[in-house]
Amino acid sequence: MQLRTHLFTGLLAVALCVSSYGQSASKPAQTMAAATKDSLLRALSGTWEIDLRPAPDAAPYLKEFVVNGYFDGSLSGVFYDTPFSDGKVNTAWGVIYFAFTTADQSGTYFHSGYLDENKLYGQSYSTGRGFVIPWINGHKK
Repeated sequence: MQLRTHLFTGLLAVALCVSSYGQSASKPAQTMAAATKDSLLRALSGTWEIDLRPAPDAAPYLKEFVVNGYFDGSLSGVFYDTPFSDGKVNTAWGVIYFAFTTADQSGTYFHSGYLDENKLYGQSYSTGRGFVIPWINGHKK
């Protein structure tokens, strides 16, 4: 029992030393987080081509997703030829997640997705028309 206690204490000490070592980065954490956020937002900005086909065996149905910018916590742009509203992003996970809404005569559309390795993945949900459509490998134009 005493040997197990000493082994546990030793492993705990090593773990604490390693975790402390990782915290002594050359840049402050806030600066690195801001740089990551800025680079993720730059990567998302621009014009994307999204495939909104309703089923895997359907013909491609390509629409533009344009991200104009990010200001004061809000993402702005155009999707499916409609300016979107309520655009928000989350960069805390090292990948940029986003969500926004659009609307037409049938009601509100809710869109969300993420950018990973220069590809967009997401989905659109229409309450008025009763569908969910995944975004298939969005590519930057």
